[in-house]
Amino acid sequence: MTERTEWAQVRDRRMNEPGAQEAYQATRLAEAAVEKAHLAALHAAGRAAAREMVAEYESEHGTLPEGSRQRAREFLMEAGLRDDEPSRAAG
Repeated sequence: MTERTEWAQVRDRRMNEPGAQEAYQATRLAEAAVEKAHLAALHAAGRAAAREMVAEYESEHGTLPEGSRQRAREFLMEAGLRDDEPSRAAG
């Protein structure tokens, strides 16, 4: 009968092989970078969608008043959905 090896034993043995620790850390960093890039892409897509919605609204109803824009910016900052980037000058 074949003896089964516990996962912890297999992991310990593999992690003690030459270069295993470095490879593990490199993989973790790569996965974190991919996740960060994915979240950045989602954030950018959300911002683009919001700009499109505002443009569509303004094309039908006219320009949003600056006071309304300011309240929306404040709400988004409080909700953590907007950073402190400078706003575009109204033109």
